[in-house]
Amino acid sequence: MNKTRMLTEGAMMLAIFTVLLWISIYVPVIMIIVQLILILPFLLYSSKYPLKSAILLLIGSIMISFLVGPWIATVPFTVLFGTTGMMAGYGVRTGKSKIIIYISSSIVFLFNLVLGFAIASKFFQIHFLDELTQMLRSSTSQYIEALEKLGQAPPANLQEQMNEMISMIGSMAPSLLIGTAFFTVWLILVINLPIVKRLGVDVPKFEPFRKLRFPKSVLWYYLIALILTLVMNPEEGTYLYMVLINGAFILQTLLVIQGLSFIFFFAYEKKWPMIVPIIAVVLTFIMPIFLSIVRMLGIIEIGFDLRQRMGNK
Repeated sequence: MNKTRMLTEGAMMLAIFTVLLWISIYVPVIMIIVQLILILPFLLYSSKYPLKSAILLLIGSIMISFLVGPWIATVPFTVLFGTTGMMAGYGVRTGKSKIIIYISSSIVFLFNLVLGFAIASKFFQIHFLDELTQMLRSSTSQYIEALEKLGQAPPANLQEQMNEMISMIGSMAPSLLIGTAFFTVWLILVINLPIVKRLGVDVPKFEPFRKLRFPKSVLWYYLIALILTLVMNPEEGTYLYMVLINGAFILQTLLVIQGLSFIFFFAYEKKWPMIVPIIAVVLTFIMPIFLSIVRMLGIIEIGFDLRQRMGNK
């Protein structure tokens, strides 16, 4: 009976995934939204049945994806979201904490992205980073030309500054890729785990964002990265330069997240409306000076344990 039910649900999940994959390829209006729930059949199935059965579902989905549309798009989508959903579902079925599910699923997603870029570069001569930088340089040149045609002289060093920023993107590609993977998986889990829960699967809960606290080692690593950058002053384009700049960027991001977490904590303690910390998040992304303030707040929070000091008072 269990095997029959397993096969029936597997066929149902395969059919649902086929429909979702078709929509994500051919329906522009909602394709991005649908892509965020592509993991749902794999997440739901692997949260209820053994990993071997989930692998069979993935193999069947890959075979079907050749028929749904151009395989160069459908197969990578299937592998990317299928393996991520399987990892998340496996974590749910084995009772792992939500943070473990999140980290493991993000690593699988990141691995697939890196593998996809490597295959595209090696076998199809598609270099995504080169294409992106070329597109940005072209857009910059067009913007400056448009200003000149309108009779507005752009700042003398504008193009030079823009080119430096574009070159920086190449050096920071690892950080950007990691950030993209972890943010995407966070968004996917936020959307899909409640759906799975409503379908009768017991899923773990994230602690409130206001309770997030990184260890003090994050601050020490950040200080070490800054000191090494100042003392060694590595040449741009070298391996050491890429390691330090990416390490510093990732650690700065963690400090900003810690600062935002403290803002949510402070607003909760003071019983402020939720709109206040949400506005703080928006300002952090649109105002560089506010970003610096939030990062400094994260440094102070980790270094001096502001929450405990507030509790003592």
